[in-house]
Amino acid sequence: MKRRLLQGSALAAVFCLLLLTPEAIRCQQRINCEDGDEFRIDNPGVVESAIPLVPNEKIVIDTARYRLTFYRNDQAVKSYPVAIGAPKTPSPVGEWKVIHKGGSWGGGFGSRWLGINVPWGIYGIHGTNKPGSIGSPSSHGCIRMFNQHVIELYKMVKVGTPVYILGNPQPVPLRNEFRLKATGKDVLILQFALRKAGFNPGRADARYGTSTETAVKRLQAFYGLAVTGIATINEQYLLGLR
Repeated sequence: MKRRLLQGSALAAVFCLLLLTPEAIRCQQRINCEDGDEFRIDNPGVVESAIPLVPNEKIVIDTARYRLTFYRNDQAVKSYPVAIGAPKTPSPVGEWKVIHKGGSWGGGFGSRWLGINVPWGIYGIHGTNKPGSIGSPSSHGCIRMFNQHVIELYKMVKVGTPVYILGNPQPVPLRNEFRLKATGKDVLILQFALRKAGFNPGRADARYGTSTETAVKRLQAFYGLAVTGIATINEQYLLGLR
């Protein structure tokens, strides 16, 4: 079911253009998580790229254990059971951040919503009207929690909190060239491969930014290639991706 914003078309435009990344979100796009009737926006008008990471706090979601843990100063504060994406609609493995907090959505979203900045769709952490699904791979990609748990987590989490979803990235075909400002699932695969090879790409957030470009340049310099910052098929072979 397509979603409808309660606060009118003008606010819908703000939501689509400002709150979420423009390359990922279009007003006609379906929510990737669960069906529901309506939702309201609690903090519209936030530019995603301008949201700084919250220091000393993070959310870690272990998809193998169906477990979400909130950390402060590297100490586990609370841990909760969750449901993750089904095999055909997996949760987005990667290193994200909370960009939106919403409440009172109802329906499949339960009592609270924490949106994260995945560039190929709308994903988040939320409650559920299917409590029996917790502890299983059953969502359309989002992270489901018991409603009482997500209410508790919502109170602790700030916009900008890092979110690490652990697991194996979804295999996808790779483009022939990666360059600055590219986004997508294949960018995420490239970032993990760079990190494994010892070339730090920064956050594995599926965005080919300056940190990833610098990592590619270092790889190119190490192997005596032209230092362009563009990851071609040659660099992908060196990383074992082809």
